[in-house]
Amino acid sequence: MTGTVIPLEYVGSVCEIKTSENTFITTGKISAVAADKIKISVKSKALKSVPYGYRVKMNIFNSKMGFRVIEGKVYTSGFGSVSITDVYSIIEKERRKSFRVDMNMASKAFFDNTYTGRYSSTEIIIKNMSLNGIKFTSRHHFDMGTVLNFGIQLNKRKSMDLECTIIRRGAEGTGGQMSYIGKIINSSENEDAVCSFLLQKQGEMLNNSK
Repeated sequence: MTGTVIPLEYVGSVCEIKTSENTFITTGKISAVAADKIKISVKSKALKSVPYGYRVKMNIFNSKMGFRVIEGKVYTSGFGSVSITDVYSIIEKERRKSFRVDMNMASKAFFDNTYTGRYSSTEIIIKNMSLNGIKFTSRHHFDMGTVLNFGIQLNKRKSMDLECTIIRRGAEGTGGQMSYIGKIINSSENEDAVCSFLLQKQGEMLNNSK
């Protein structure tokens, strides 16, 4: 027994808050863990309208402790924070790597061009992404097994370079765009940062669709 509703090691973990029916509400970061409640820091105003006693689900991401799903009731909520109490179900699953987010984000990919013998670059549009995979479109025709380096913008000041190998190629679409599936090679050492990025993009897509 830890004496807390979840281990203290989850403090600082990125999380997403959903309704019990899995409708996305907002993202946040666990700021405190006690014997009877969890406190989450949030930036979104969405939780101001969540009433006392409303049941929610939390997906918690932590590279050392693992992925965890918690269900509980809203105890307090407002701009900047929310606390969850009456945690009645804790489900630990190996779903972290399958957490996939749709997006429509431009990036630049760098690769060894087998046709020119030079290191080249091309524009790509990332359509969806998980910790271990990416789907993107490009006008460049890549061979299977091609290794690409591409960047994601974690925030206004920080970016990250990731590497993937092309494992599947789709049909040609409009404007000569080809679709590709790549297996990400080097995300494991930066899982928390990539998870935070994916949650950010998920929130942006949901806000834009409203």
